[in-house]
Amino acid sequence: MPADAGVRHPPHLYAYDLVDGRYEPVADDAEELIVDKPFDIRPRLRDTAP
Repeated sequence: MPADAGVRHPPHLYAYDLVDGRYEPVADDAEELIVDKPFDIRPRLRDTAP
């Protein structure tokens, strides 16, 4: 549990894409973030958080 590790709020991942000089959100998730640009990546939060 995140609280057991001293984390008060569950972690959350966000991904942004730079479009015309501005960042636009393309994905956000608390479990698994899936993006396909610039390459396919699918990190699971439980694998990256303490």
